[in-house]
Amino acid sequence: MTPTLRQLEYIVALADTGQFIEAAKQCAVSQPALSKQVREVEDMLGVELFERARPRVLMTPAGEEIVRRARLMLAEARELVSAASAYAGKPHGLVRLGVIPTIAPYGLPGLLATLRRIYPEVSFAIHELQTDVLLDELRGGAIDLGLLARPFDNAGLSGPDLIVEPFVFVAPTDHPLSTPESIETCDVAGASLILMEDGHCLRDQAIEVCAAAGPPPATSVTAASVATLVRMVESGLGATLLPASALSTELRSGQGLVARSFGDSPPGRTLTLQWRSTSPSEAWFLDIADVLRDHYLELNATIPDVAGPKPQMRAVDWDEPQS
Repeated sequence: MTPTLRQLEYIVALADTGQFIEAAKQCAVSQPALSKQVREVEDMLGVELFERARPRVLMTPAGEEIVRRARLMLAEARELVSAASAYAGKPHGLVRLGVIPTIAPYGLPGLLATLRRIYPEVSFAIHELQTDVLLDELRGGAIDLGLLARPFDNAGLSGPDLIVEPFVFVAPTDHPLSTPESIETCDVAGASLILMEDGHCLRDQAIEVCAAAGPPPATSVTAASVATLVRMVESGLGATLLPASALSTELRSGQGLVARSFGDSPPGRTLTLQWRSTSPSEAWFLDIADVLRDHYLELNATIPDVAGPKPQMRAVDWDEPQS
């Protein structure tokens, strides 16, 4: 005998929640029913998958391996259904889109309404996830698409680059770099920059820009979100680099902040839409990528004026070599 897909869903839910009652709620069954099915799987396989500890259930080494394989099998099962849907006609069902936190508040306003209009038979769910978690969930089948920024390990993934988004230097009005109408990358050498916390790709990208200019002084000041980053700059703790799309939301008059572009060749980040390379939905995922790119470019029109040339996002030609 082999476990059913439903039983695999139960053990994955228990692994994710760490509690029988929460796993049961997630699977819409009673707690005793879920507990019985988990025990049945363990008896069937001849190994203990979970250590019944309190307050949270812990996975055994065997459980970690079985749950990993269960995630892959469930992802394959969902792709089987997607493949059938693709042959049956128009896309329908649920699409789960993972988005990194430094994109979600600035690139998504109005997107769901646009997607619902274009794909009325499809429900879209947005999951805000840091890059490493997003990639794990994408490969494991917990989400179907990932909107994130390069670089990352794209093993097992496929999808086009969409936008090259420029960075903008944001500082208090009394900052030494607040006067020039525009600055160059080399100007940030030695600047004390406030960075995102570890785990956010925007932190790595800012460090990369600084490395090209020369390493800045070490700083222990970090932020968990772009909004917090801006509040720290507003408090006079230093300067930072923001993606251009964040300006409309995070900067407003009376803050005592200035934004400076980087001239004609600004540093930036490449945004991309990724899916599993085994997905049977590639044809219409490419259509979704088109929608995302057009939507992001349209939102770019609301970027407020900054000193120097207005930072412009550049649409990536899909014939370009992609890293």
